[in-house]
Amino acid sequence: MIKIEKNFSDVPSILSSDNRKEAFQGNLASNSYSDAKNLYKVGSVQKRLNEVYHLKCGYCEKPLLDTPKHIEHYRPKKMYYWLAYSWDNLLLSCGECNSAKSDKFEVENTNISYKDEHFDNIHHLGNNYDLLEKPLIINPEKENILEKISFTSKGKIETKDIRVQHTIETCNLNRESLCRLREEILVDFIEEMEAHYLYFQEKKDTSRFIPTVQQFLKNCHIENKFYAFRCYVIQNIELFFDEVVLQKVTTSIIKKLK
Repeated sequence: MIKIEKNFSDVPSILSSDNRKEAFQGNLASNSYSDAKNLYKVGSVQKRLNEVYHLKCGYCEKPLLDTPKHIEHYRPKKMYYWLAYSWDNLLLSCGECNSAKSDKFEVENTNISYKDEHFDNIHHLGNNYDLLEKPLIINPEKENILEKISFTSKGKIETKDIRVQHTIETCNLNRESLCRLREEILVDFIEEMEAHYLYFQEKKDTSRFIPTVQQFLKNCHIENKFYAFRCYVIQNIELFFDEVVLQKVTTSIIKKLK
């Protein structure tokens, strides 16, 4: 999970349209989410979220180019029905993370109930609600947790932070398929570097390492899948390479290229 840079003041116009206002009022009247058309699910909102999230799941960073894209509610619409069309409550996720999270939303204090908030204000309630409720699950649009997570060589996310751990468990971010995808990135990198190491031992020439490291650094871009994992590998080479000399060579090349 990485911090998503979203412009909360640039609300898609369709989320403020008259029919959304009518649906909002319908939800208030029923005291529940009653929009059978799911009017938050529209192409213009989907397109904007695709751009903001670089077409990746906001929780697990899996690419969504060829898989279903879910417009997910940080605060579940079942409980927070008046926020169903709120721009600061709509996230992009994969189906697996969305299903795992479902309607779970634990808080340290007490869950907010509707307090006569006007439709025109629904897009900017999140920050105040966060202060009052103190949610346990991380909001990728509001928090940077890169310094709070680590990864094993098997692609498993670890943390000592209670809220981050809660998020990992709630969204099932260590499910086998995800760990395997992360691990494959590392294994491919290590195998290429170890193949070059045989040449290095004979010639004492590091030139063959450079293109492989360059490509790994190039792929470590916020728009690419599993950016957080790639960053952690780059910053902790010694944890993933068994051969000490190869650790030093790789670290040295990374420092020069960066």
